[in-house]
Amino acid sequence: MIRDYITPKKVCRQETLRCRQVYKRLLKSAEKKNLLSAEEIHLLKITIVWCVDQVRGRAYCNNNTITIPQWCLDTDKGGGYLSWYVAHEMAHILAWKRYKARGHGLDFYRCLVQLCPPANQKYEYDYLKLSAKRMRKARRLNKESWA
Repeated sequence: MIRDYITPKKVCRQETLRCRQVYKRLLKSAEKKNLLSAEEIHLLKITIVWCVDQVRGRAYCNNNTITIPQWCLDTDKGGGYLSWYVAHEMAHILAWKRYKARGHGLDFYRCLVQLCPPANQKYEYDYLKLSAKRMRKARRLNKESWA
């Protein structure tokens, strides 16, 4: 099976359970706010989340698999950092599904603004230089489309 090929060797089971709980909580919140279509909810429900020993997270869009780095659970930045990281990778999967977009473009930020709790969106500003400008634009576009 393809997922067996992608499954990393150094998986920490306890942290993986914690990451999956955060993932389910974010998905449930997005469902409750009616931000996702039924097809997107199904896609995100079948997505597998792993906590692994690596430097960065990764979203394998073709295989519905997300990896979260183990170090983000041990950081002193607080509990919101894990929620941001999981939402960040979820947004990659959702942007790929909705817009066939990869990377950190405007379509990705539109999905991130929808999925990530507002209190945790500040962690994105440290990630990329243009992220603050793109997130403001994504918020404005989402408000226009919701109106």
